[in-house]
Amino acid sequence: MIIGVDVGGSLIRVAMATSNLDNIKIKIKPTPKQNEFSIINSIILLITEFMVENSIENDQILGIGLATAGPIDQVKGHVFNNANLGFKEIPLKIPLSERFPGIPIFLINDCNASALGVHFFEASEDEKDNLAYITLSTGIGGGVICNGRLLLGKDGNAAEIGHGIVDPRSIFQCNCGAHGCWEVYSSGTGVKNRAIEEIEDTSLSSKILMFMIDNDKSNITPKKLFQAARGGDKFSKSIVEQCVFYSKIGIGMVNNYYDCSSIYFGGAMMNDQDLILPPLIQQFENDPLPFTINHPPKLKITKYITEIGVRGALTLVKYKLEGNTIVS
Repeated sequence: MIIGVDVGGSLIRVAMATSNLDNIKIKIKPTPKQNEFSIINSIILLITEFMVENSIENDQILGIGLATAGPIDQVKGHVFNNANLGFKEIPLKIPLSERFPGIPIFLINDCNASALGVHFFEASEDEKDNLAYITLSTGIGGGVICNGRLLLGKDGNAAEIGHGIVDPRSIFQCNCGAHGCWEVYSSGTGVKNRAIEEIEDTSLSSKILMFMIDNDKSNITPKKLFQAARGGDKFSKSIVEQCVFYSKIGIGMVNNYYDCSSIYFGGAMMNDQDLILPPLIQQFENDPLPFTINHPPKLKITKYITEIGVRGALTLVKYKLEGNTIVS
């Protein structure tokens, strides 16, 4: 059996599968943030529950793939300077190896894992060598396969695209500390914060949204804002348009840097893909030059949306054990 783990800003997913990645079972739990050890303790508990429920012993586990929102330090085996997990240093690999001694553990950025998941589970042959994955969720992240190799960088944090600066003069500060990151405008956190900050000063009608949130801006969520936009709320539509515009800039940067055949999207924001993806596809099919100099990629949504990270964690173990050159 293979174990896969995906640590996100909102949820932890743990999966168990056979070595050929069939019969995948997944457990989900909200990401705890009481202290820096809360996350790894929850992971250990979920894995242990899986093993007990399925009568699995330690020696039956071929490996554990641990995908997490970054940045990560692959040598020390922990997360550092993360914008959304609540603590600047979060130990993962060492406590896990102490609980499951002798089992190979592979640590990877969650979006790099997702790129592997796309590669194994759904990419066509003409896409596999040059593809990118972008998550629009609590934050924004990316993973890239270029010329048949997963790009990792010196610490495993290549393609931290969510912290690319899309507006250098921005007054809006990202959780990472910088101003004007793509994440500030187009992530779930960014969309919510922009709406909260702008709703009282806007000249656009926000009656629909205000009704939905009981006239309390602290009740704004991305889901409610997108619902209001569908209903014709002009203020909500302006926030969605802002989200889409800065995503055009971000996608253009990704394609300029990595020259992708296809870019797959996932993450919780894709629950509202009908308002996000069509204008992006239209832009890059009909008029890509304002945003990218390279031939435009195909823009797609992963059919696994929220599961692709944990599926990628499983894929990482499979590819590592097989000696697949994509991760060598």
